[in-house]
Amino acid sequence: MRQLVLILLSVIGLSLLAGQAHGHQQKEAYTSIVFNQRSGMLEIQHRFYLHDAEHAAQQVIDSNADLISDPVSREAFAYYAISTFSMQDQQQHPLPLTYVGTELQGKYLWVYQETPITTDMEGFYLKMTTLQELWSEQTNHINVERNKHVTSARLHIADSWHYIEVAKASE
Repeated sequence: MRQLVLILLSVIGLSLLAGQAHGHQQKEAYTSIVFNQRSGMLEIQHRFYLHDAEHAAQQVIDSNADLISDPVSREAFAYYAISTFSMQDQQQHPLPLTYVGTELQGKYLWVYQETPITTDMEGFYLKMTTLQELWSEQTNHINVERNKHVTSARLHIADSWHYIEVAKASE
């Protein structure tokens, strides 16, 4: 009987540790910027770990924010996220980014934006400070894809505008 109790306590302890590991904040976000030649749009997809986004929403939006079950909280987080992301063209003029929507997918919260592709898009100035005012170790990864060629950047709290050169448009 004593062995059974020890086994049960071990299983419970391991379950609690696994729960803590699963709930640990990642402090990373991923943004993909994709040239969609068919639509003529530059598609921007921000991917946040839902766990991190929930913690952030409760700090920057409302302590009762619930991104899973409350679409209003989700939209509020999306507007926070897009307010902390900016793009400029090669002449450092702001690109007009349109908010498209948000989506929950597994352990991720996605926020979507877009802007029309112009003929001279061979590089951008990017700035993304999302979540960095909450966690100084937050890293925002950005990948720009054009013609199956990907260029990447990692933005940290000390970074300002980051220039990223992209593949030329296919002829």
